[in-house]
Amino acid sequence: MIQSSTFSRPGDRRAFVDTAREIARSIPGDGRPPKDMLIPVVEARMVSAAWTLRRLPDRERGFLRARQSYWPETMADGGTYAGAGLTSFQARFRARIRAEEIDAMQPTLDLLLLLPDREDREILFFGAWHQDGELGGRIPWAKVRRSLPAGKAGNTGNLSRWTLKRRYAGALSWLAALIALQL
Repeated sequence: MIQSSTFSRPGDRRAFVDTAREIARSIPGDGRPPKDMLIPVVEARMVSAAWTLRRLPDRERGFLRARQSYWPETMADGGTYAGAGLTSFQARFRARIRAEEIDAMQPTLDLLLLLPDREDREILFFGAWHQDGELGGRIPWAKVRRSLPAGKAGNTGNLSRWTLKRRYAGALSWLAALIALQL
């Protein structure tokens, strides 16, 4: 069991237990699911939370769009618009966010706070952020490495892709073990 001192607010522990039970319910079968079955579910939720966070509206972009309607002379010329065909990323990015996705996003991102190492939190988040698809595609480790801020020793951005992959898998395994302990 996780101690109460791990959580900063009083309701955080309750939210974690609810999230753990919701993750366990998504796995078929009775009783406590094994940790190995929880890992892909936790990864899928992380990727979904990162994509939901990515698709939240940007206030500055909305302001610029409104400004173009106020001052039409600042609008782009006809040749500067994007082509007719959208990539799958652009189409997914433009899709409307459902309320269920937003409700699941915050508790899933709060799971990152349970990892003891800040660098592992960043690796797991940026690994989910940069996945090629929302269903858990290939992770471009070079993009993850560039997204990582320099650590205290300044070597976080110099980790090899194998080290990043191992720490990503370790962080997922750690979260799955914590969830399994709560059930």
